[in-house]
Amino acid sequence: MIESIKLLIRFLPIHSIVLFTAAGLLLYYGCKRGKGNKSGSSSSPGEAKRTVPAASAVLVLWGFIFAAVYGHPVFALLTLALTIAIYAIARMLLKIKDKKLKKLLLYLGILVSLGTLALFKYPVLKNELPTFIQVKALGISYFTFKFLHVLIDTHRGRIKELDPLSFFAFIFFFPTFSAGPIDRYGRFKKNLSEASGTLLAKEDVDAGITRIITGLFKKFIIADKTGSLIGALAPDILKASRPILWLVLFLYSIRVYYDFSGYSDIAIGLGRLFGFKVPENFNKPYLKPNLVLFWQNWHMTLTSWLREYLFMPLGKLMMGKVGPGHPWLINTVCQLVTMAAVGIWHGSTMSFLIWGLYQGAGLSLYRIYSDMLKKYGSDRLLGWMSESKAVYWAGVALTFLFISIGWAFFIYRWDTAVKIVIKLLAAGF
Repeated sequence: MIESIKLLIRFLPIHSIVLFTAAGLLLYYGCKRGKGNKSGSSSSPGEAKRTVPAASAVLVLWGFIFAAVYGHPVFALLTLALTIAIYAIARMLLKIKDKKLKKLLLYLGILVSLGTLALFKYPVLKNELPTFIQVKALGISYFTFKFLHVLIDTHRGRIKELDPLSFFAFIFFFPTFSAGPIDRYGRFKKNLSEASGTLLAKEDVDAGITRIITGLFKKFIIADKTGSLIGALAPDILKASRPILWLVLFLYSIRVYYDFSGYSDIAIGLGRLFGFKVPENFNKPYLKPNLVLFWQNWHMTLTSWLREYLFMPLGKLMMGKVGPGHPWLINTVCQLVTMAAVGIWHGSTMSFLIWGLYQGAGLSLYRIYSDMLKKYGSDRLLGWMSESKAVYWAGVALTFLFISIGWAFFIYRWDTAVKIVIKLLAAGF
């Protein structure tokens, strides 16, 4: 059955997701109508409670089918088994009082989550798996972050209860399953309860469809056409002139933003049709005047996740080891480790690692520059810099330039990227 559907999808690549979403919406809101709700109206607390399990079950079912059809049935079953395992570990973390046992369970859950991610994401490990499970691991990076968030926050005591249906719906929510944004369980569960009390509202339809159309335009018109232009400009990148190399990297900056933000817009729009307000992922990052603000506004759900679960704990650990008297050292180590993790998360090649370290080094140097400016700059100078439009736009230009150069390592093999950067910087512009 699923193989027949997959065959049909090959002939209906765009229309299939529309049909899939429409069928899911009919089933999802059909469950609510069956509970006696009126269109656009809120149900009573009792009715909402009865509607939540049915709505959650539909989201779980539709997310599982999405993973099976657009990914692979074997991986969908594996994801289901993994979700059951993580849920069981999280439930034990809620009940067990012994601190050592809780920490052991936390490490077990993290090991299972990251181990599965590594096995399916990185070819050198994936090739060692049995042939029948060497399949497309749709969305594994995104639901792994969700697993880790639930495990860590349950261990910390931030999550005090874990409902099975809402947890499974959180993991399998198909609009964000394959490409994010990365949500948090508490926010999702609250949204699920609120969304389950009403039928589809006009404002959700308007906002959802508008956002989906915006995302499709970004992805298929701007990003894809820009990609075609890049290919036409530099079919052999190492033979391209220096001006063409700069143009290609600037165009790639445009392409990667509109490609990724387009997918995020589509996910946010689809979520809105189901009554969910999926968190934003981008906030005009190329208009930010420094690298810190750029990363705070680029893939925001990932950067906020990494700051909370990697950067801050590592900084706390470093503070205990070297003391508070070495802020630049602590910040540099934390930035390099965090951004290296971002690079490795994107791919297993040396290029992605170098790209991450490049970003981490840039963030570290900006922190040193910022601290030095605050320490030695006069109040008059600092006030002028904060109010000057020229300084602001110079910062925007320099940040865009730094990010654009970094994309060379994101696109090409590291040795090719090094040759490109050397050629770019050999005589400046």
